[in-house]
Amino acid sequence: MSPRTRVLWLAGAIAAGVLATLGAYLAAVSLLQGKVAQALGPGSEMSALRVGLEGVVVEGLRIPAPSGWPAPDELRAERVAVAPRLSSLVSGDAILIRSITVDAPYLSVLRSRDGRIAVLPELLGGSASEGAKAEPAPSAESAKIALGKIELENGVLELFDATVATPALKIRLEQIEATLHDLSVPGLKGRSAFVLDAVVKGAAHDGRAHIDGWAEIATRDSSVTVELRGVDLVPLAPYLVRPGEASVRRGSVDLDLESVVTGARLDAHGTITISKLELASSPGLANTFLGVSNSVVLAGMKDRGDKLTLDFTLAGDIDHPDFSLNEALGTKLAYSLAETLGVSVGGLVKGVGSLGLKGAGAAGEAVKGVGGALSDLFESKPKR
Repeated sequence: MSPRTRVLWLAGAIAAGVLATLGAYLAAVSLLQGKVAQALGPGSEMSALRVGLEGVVVEGLRIPAPSGWPAPDELRAERVAVAPRLSSLVSGDAILIRSITVDAPYLSVLRSRDGRIAVLPELLGGSASEGAKAEPAPSAESAKIALGKIELENGVLELFDATVATPALKIRLEQIEATLHDLSVPGLKGRSAFVLDAVVKGAAHDGRAHIDGWAEIATRDSSVTVELRGVDLVPLAPYLVRPGEASVRRGSVDLDLESVVTGARLDAHGTITISKLELASSPGLANTFLGVSNSVVLAGMKDRGDKLTLDFTLAGDIDHPDFSLNEALGTKLAYSLAETLGVSVGGLVKGVGSLGLKGAGAAGEAVKGVGGALSDLFESKPKR
């Protein structure tokens, strides 16, 4: 055999090997393509679902929302790329996904009046709750899938919160860049680390959000750090101003929060700074902010460089049927504001214990020391 013939033979053998490997890869990815289509469910819409060298690619994905949902869609994405590990596709064991990259995703989330959080109900079924564990979503197959990394690029999240307003308050995050590592389904066991950066949309100006930490979805244990900078207070005012109090005209919020949940026990510590606050005065309404007179609040801000910094802690059993994060935060901030400004709060928190439980009644008449408004402030919450 001549040297030239040997070279041609070797080149042909290499080409045949490459083609065989490529064929096996595409065949295996085709199996994954069917699993992706099945996972998205019959209600999903997409402009294309194809197999390529990078794996499975879904283009123009849309999952319409059910009747009564506050947004037209539960989920949209311009492009979703699923990159598997070839060996896992042919081994018959757990399917290993190297990465999932989602371009321009949109997700809507609903927090109902009873505090339950619903995410992709048409796809996942069930919802999470403040006081009850989420039911696991049904699965057509029991095959285990391990996700190495999920990346969201230029995303949008709309949270509709019906616990503080009717119709539900909408909080919108844009320009989301997020990464989630190490997620295993079904079961959702093990710690999944995540990081998220986003723009928080406001009425007068936008702010920034940074969130990172880890969570184990199966147990709901987590450790999360939240940082907000320059967020417009007006859209968030329903968390601080209850019916009967005058409205917020202008303001900005910075927040630093460290939260840990272990065995359904929440322990969180945070600092909130309110800047450039302007409050309305309306006939027939209590001219108070968190139960403290508007004039006292604004005078206190003027003395502190137009800023008020409030420290707070949150603690409670998130499985307790009367646990309310809204009440816990509102009560703690009201107490911190009154203490910071030197307003007498009497026994507002003494004897109440974990203020995540419905504590306005337990505080009794001591609440009146914050200006006579806190009792009405927390009784306005919808009954469960």
